[in-house]
This record gives sequence, C-alpha cells and structure tokens, in this order.
Amino acid sequence: MWIAYALGVHVLLLGSIFVIYFRSPVITGLTPQKRPIVYGLEAPASRLVLIVTDGFRADSFFEENCRYVPHLSKIFTREGVVGVSRTRVPTETRPGHITLIAGLYEDPSAVLRGWKKNPIDFDTVFNRSSQTYAWGADDVLDVFSHLPKGWTHFRSYTELDFSPGYDTYEQDEWVFKRVKLLIQRKREALERASHVVFFLHLLGLDTAGHVHKPGSPKFLQNVAKTERGIYEIYQEFERVFPDKRTAYLLTADHGMTDSGAHGAGSPHETDTPFVLWGAGVYRTVPNPGGRTFMPNNEGPAMPLHELEQAQLTPLMSALVGLPPPMNNFGTLPVGYMNVSREYEAMACHLNALQLLEQYEALLKQHRKGFFAEVLSEFDALSADVIKGYKDDFLQLKKKREYSLAMAKSQAVMVQALEGIDYYHGYYRRALLLSTTSTFLAWMFYLYRLLSRNRAGKVELILERSPKLVRLSLGSSVILLVICLLSQRTPLDISFYLLLPLFVWLKALQPWSHNFASSLAAAYSVPALQTTMWQLLLIIACAELMVFTFFERRLISLCFLAFACYNGWGNFKPKSREFYSWLALVLILACFPLLPLSVGYRNGYLLGAGVVVILVNSLWNSKTRLSYKTHTKYCNALILLQTIVCAYLHSNGWNIPPPLKVASWSFLVYTFASILLSKDQRLDMRLAQIGFNLGSLYATLCTSYEAVFVQLLALELSLTLRTQNAKAEKSALRLAFTLLLYTFFSLFGSGNIASISSFDPNIARCYVSHFAPFVIMGLVLLKLLVPVVLIMSVVYAQSEFVRQHEEQIFICLLLICDVMGLNFLFLVRNQGSWLDIGTSISHFVIMEVTTLVILLLFYTAKQLLRVIPWEEMDIKRLPLRLIHWDVISAKHH
Repeated sequence: MWIAYALGVHVLLLGSIFVIYFRSPVITGLTPQKRPIVYGLEAPASRLVLIVTDGFRADSFFEENCRYVPHLSKIFTREGVVGVSRTRVPTETRPGHITLIAGLYEDPSAVLRGWKKNPIDFDTVFNRSSQTYAWGADDVLDVFSHLPKGWTHFRSYTELDFSPGYDTYEQDEWVFKRVKLLIQRKREALERASHVVFFLHLLGLDTAGHVHKPGSPKFLQNVAKTERGIYEIYQEFERVFPDKRTAYLLTADHGMTDSGAHGAGSPHETDTPFVLWGAGVYRTVPNPGGRTFMPNNEGPAMPLHELEQAQLTPLMSALVGLPPPMNNFGTLPVGYMNVSREYEAMACHLNALQLLEQYEALLKQHRKGFFAEVLSEFDALSADVIKGYKDDFLQLKKKREYSLAMAKSQAVMVQALEGIDYYHGYYRRALLLSTTSTFLAWMFYLYRLLSRNRAGKVELILERSPKLVRLSLGSSVILLVICLLSQRTPLDISFYLLLPLFVWLKALQPWSHNFASSLAAAYSVPALQTTMWQLLLIIACAELMVFTFFERRLISLCFLAFACYNGWGNFKPKSREFYSWLALVLILACFPLLPLSVGYRNGYLLGAGVVVILVNSLWNSKTRLSYKTHTKYCNALILLQTIVCAYLHSNGWNIPPPLKVASWSFLVYTFASILLSKDQRLDMRLAQIGFNLGSLYATLCTSYEAVFVQLLALELSLTLRTQNAKAEKSALRLAFTLLLYTFFSLFGSGNIASISSFDPNIARCYVSHFAPFVIMGLVLLKLLVPVVLIMSVVYAQSEFVRQHEEQIFICLLLICDVMGLNFLFLVRNQGSWLDIGTSISHFVIMEVTTLVILLLFYTAKQLLRVIPWEEMDIKRLPLRLIHWDVISAKHH
C-alpha cells in the first residue's frame, strides 16, 4: 500500500504550496467608492480608449530612436507622456490584462480552472464604467465575460493562424475595422455619454513574435502596419468626437524574449511601453529616475517615465471619472493628470479608501477568532490611524492644502498594501512549519521501509509503546482541532496544520507481523540493506541536484562527475568501448553549455539529428533485420518529411495539409506499432522503441535536441551493459541514475523551470493555426518522450532494476523529497517576482517529478511488454506501477 500512500502524500504536499503561496488575493464583500462627480468634481475625459498591443516589448518600441513607430512618435512628441511599465511574473496574456483592467495581480487560485476563469469574480474598470466596448481575441475577452450584458459590447475572434505564409496583422485589422464601424454607427449616443471605455486588444504582434521572432523583417512589417493602424484609429476618434474629451492609453500586457517566448521575468518580458495622451493628460510629469530617450534622430531627448503596470489602472479610472476597481492593488501616480489640485487629491483619496476597504475586511475577519486578542496584529495601521487619516484629509481639503493631502494618501496606500500582504500571509510561517513536519514524517516512513531492520532501536521502541504513540498524537489532533475551530481558521489552512499529525501517526505505526515477515523474506539480500552511510549519500546526492536548478550549466559538471564515478571502472582500460563511452560523456557534457533550444532554429543541426537517428537505429545488423518493413519505411519517410517541413517553414512557405495529416498519423503509429508488436525479446523491443520515439521526437525539434537525446540514450545503454557484468549493485546508485538522466534530458536542451516559455514552431509539422492547448500538449510530449526512452533503456538493460524496482523507487522518493524540502525553504515571498515565481516552480517541479517518473516508468514497461497489454487492468493501475516483490515473496 505504500505506493498509494506515496501518491496521496505527494499530491497533498503539492497542494500545500497553493495554500501557502497561492491563496486568492480577491477579497469579497467590498463596497465600491463613489465617483468624483458625487463630490462635485468633473472628470477631464468622457471616454477612455485603451489599446493593448499584446507581446510588444519596450525595446522593440524604442529601438533605433523609435524608428519603427514613426506615426506614434508624431503623437508623443506633440502631447502626452511616454514611459515603461513593468509587469510581474508570469508574463502571460491573461495576468497582464487582469493587472491592467482590474489592478489585480493574477489570482493563482485560477489554476484550479485551467487559468480560464477565476474561482472568485473580481472588479474591473469595465464594471465601474457606464458602457464598455471591447474587441479582440476570444480567450482575452472571455476573462471579463462575467460583466452584466446591459452595458457591454464584446466582439471577438477565435481562429488564429501562425503558419509562415499568414499575415498576422489581419488579427489587428479585424479589430480596427469593427471599431470604426461602431463609433460611426453609434456616434450621437456616444457623444452624449460619459464614463465610456473602449478596449482594443491587438494580438498580431504577439503572434508575429512567436512565429517570426522580435526584430525579424516580418515582425517589423507587422509593427509598421499595427502602429499605423493605431494612428488611424486615433484620428478617427478625434474626427467622430471633436470635443477633445477622449483620453488614450497605449501599452502592452507583457514583452517577449529574442527567441519569441514569454512567461518568465527577464527585462525583455517584463518591460512594456506605455503612451498616455489626450484629455486630462499632463505634458510635464515628474521623472525621479531621470531616464531619457530619443524620439527620433533629430532630438531633443524626452523623459522616459517608469510605472508599475498596476498603477495604470487607477490612473485610467481617474482620467475618465471612475473610482478604482474594488480589488485594485495599484497606487495612483501623482502629477500625470492635467486637472485641478482638488480633483487629483480626491482621486488619491478614493484610491486610498479603496485599499483601506480591503485592509479593513481582512482585519475584521481576523478579529472574529476567539484568540484574536492574544494574537499579533499589523500595528502600523490600526483603527485609530485609519480614522485619523480620514479626519485629516477632510481638514486639509477644507484648508485647500491638496499637496499635503495627497502625500498623506500616498503614505496610507503604502501602509494598506503592507497590511493586506501581512494578513494574506498570516498563517504562512505556521504552514511552512507544518509542511516541513509532514515532509520529515514521510521521509521517516520511507527510511523504515528502506531499512527493513526490525531489530533496530527505533523499531523496538515503537513495538513496546504503540498505545502511547497513538494516544499522544490523537490528543494533539483533538486539541489542535478545538483551537482551529475557535479561531475560525479557514478549512484549507486547518487541514494542512493537522496533516503532519496524521502522517506521523502512520510513520510511527509498528509493522504488522505478516508484513514484517514478508519484508524480511524479500529483502534479505545483503546488497539491499540500507545503512546510515547510504542515507547520507542520498542526502548529498539530493543537495547536489538542487544547485542545478539555479544554474543550468552546473548539470554538466554533475553529469560528468557521476558518469565517471559510475562507469570509469566498468570498462577495460584503453579499449574501444572505453574511448567511445568517454567521448560520448564529454560530448554530452557540452550540451547544457549551448544556448536554450527554445526559439533557436538550425536546419543543419536538425539534419544531423536525423542522420544520428538513422545510424543509431540501423547500424546494428541484428536490430536492422528485426524491424518490420513498415517500421523501416514509416520512420524513414517521417524523418524525410521532417526535413521537408523544416525547409518549407524556414522559407516562409505554408506546409501542405497532407504532410500535417501524415505527422498526426505517425504520432498514433509510433505507440500503436510498439504495443501491437509480438516480439517478446527486450532488446528488440527496445530497438523499436528507440527508432519510433526518436523519429517522433525529431518532428518536434528545431535544432540540436534530437542529436542530444540519441547520444544520451546510447551512453546510458553502454554504461548499463557494462554494469551488468559487475557483481556489486546499488539501489541508491540506480535511483540517482534515473533522476540525473531524467533531469539531464530536460535541462540538456532546455529549461523545465520556464515551461511556460514555449516555441510554437515545434508544432510546425502538426498545426498552422494558433491552438495553445494543442501546442502545449506537443510541448509536454517533447519533454516526456526522452524520459520514456531513458526509462525503457534502464529497464531493458539492467537486470538489477527489473528485480528490485521497489527498493530503487523508495531511494528515488527519498532523494526527491530531500530536494523538495530544500525548495520549500528556498521559496521566497519577498524580492523580485522572478525569484518568487522561480522558487515556487522549483518546488512544484520536484513534487510532480516523482509521480511523473513513476508513471513514465510504467509506460516504458508497457511498451516493453513487461506487463502484457491484454492483462492490463485499469482499475488496478496504481498497484501495477511497480513489481511487488514483497507480495510475491509472501506467496513463495
């Protein structure tokens, strides 16, 4: 049953990170602030035009003195302000738009709904407006589809094409045409309306960046057309509404790297341009950073302003006479509006009240608990301080001391944000301690499974006092439940505070007599006994692997050291096999030093990969003769097709549909032909797996990845074959081999820590339209195929692995759990959002790794027909993941 326990505990540990760091920032039950008009203050603008150029990074905007945005430079050299807004990780389309329109940084709990809809609805600028008109891609507008239909007009498109011959500007042109038609058709009604928002989502540049890469001729061609289209839309608005009461904001949701990826936190991805002009926008704005840029080759230099992306939300709201959205976390930048000092002071005050409303809601919830009087609070912003601020603002407003009033509002906003963060993370420290205790309890349980030493001191103590252990832990559970209920602690937090007690209860449970006897029978082999020295080796190996997550190139050193330690003594000195193995190790160690394969294309390296696949699969006459005729022809033809598709794509030609159908057909054929093969010899089945999976992998490659994976599988196979001749075997060594080669296959050609950054060009043989879920499925397939290949090699080449799977996987679990515990303490909740996001992703990757390796190991066994297809029982899948040596020993 320990496999079932392993799955359950790791799923719960993975869930702990969502409770600790991914708690929803959306606070419900809030009251919206009043509009400035209620206080007798008229907004400078009646309508706001928000234009978001998806994926347009700041560098591309300001490149070569704004050479590629000549029409836009005509605007900002005459009026308005220009600058850089900084986004937060993840730099994706959905979170960027939520930040702009709601002032809310992405609700992480949305992952539970596949990042499509928030579990809790949030307030936006659209909600506060009297009318909203929006055009763009369906997946963006759908995020805000919960708005009442009475005052919204949403028009979207769904089908996107990213084939080389497609003009990505057509997506933007679709928007421009419909905007012009609407404002002409509803001109009279819109002229009389106020608090109106127009939202234009332009996806063309994001698609062009993914396909053609920023800076390429086709990307710059799209930039030229889009920026001209924006200028024409501006002119059309000014012609239809000549009252000079339209404010404009042009910005981007996120940037993009040179390879056409985004999702991480590099400056290319987080720095986006913004241009603010029109009604109510002040020309001379404070520029504390002192940065400047050249708007053209003639000059003069202009100030380059810097804002956080969320600050644009209250700024847009204030320009059009709206209060900030209720869930907004942005603070209004002072000096950007060409309005009276009274209006700006009131806008700051409404922003402060809106943030204080969220803070007071959290404080009220905290004070409902029975122990609230003895628990700590956020002293910097007490009820008296809040009341004092509100009274002071009214007094300063009466005295017309607006500058001082704004300064006080700004100070209170900073304190309110700190207080909100304080109460959002109130239980974070306790949750970290409880999760650490859960880790330690689970690792202790695994150690007991691994040691199988019933004569040890720990086992003797547990056998003598089982009732005392159960009574102590049971009493602790009851006491803690009473405290949590009295404090009205949320259910998810209560669960994770109680979890370690239940895991310790299981970990300290004495073995039953039958189970202990079966263990002794199954693990009496001296080579399988685990000593404290081996346990220390497990910890050292785990710590070494942790460092590779922070510096990809370190895995080269790790691989080189382990490969030499593991294989140097297995070969005859100065033999051909020894030099072949050494050359493979040295070549493989160089791959992590190369640039990431994501976004990198090289037809010659791809061709070299195809050649290596053919040579590796057909070089041996025995394996060559074992292949069926259809295996040889299908693989050879798909490799030829891969070269043809790469050539067509690199020259900007569309790939014919028959070739795409052939690619999908081969994807099905790859696994079907292996499963239906009747050959029972492991070496022959492994050869077919290597040929089929290698060819499938090549269809998803853009450069050197295919060469790397083939050489890695060849080196591993060579090492394991020589190890079989040795009498000494080590479960720990093979467990670390599985883990190291799995990570090396991932880090060697890419970086799994930024899986959100993907290159759609890997799908060129399969699709031409932009289908994110299909492409992400192909990305995951590309990541997992090398791992399945490695598992197949290990299982087919090592007799020791086939005999002692359970022992090896317990070692693997221990190594992964030690690494996971490291990453739990390395998770950061302060500093840059890149560091925070990366540290969280490391923990998630480690918790998922164990489960994924276990499942892929089962997949490899199924492909090798270790478990016959006709005997597979889906209902008993968790119990078939490994061979149960304990159970088999029990029956003997």
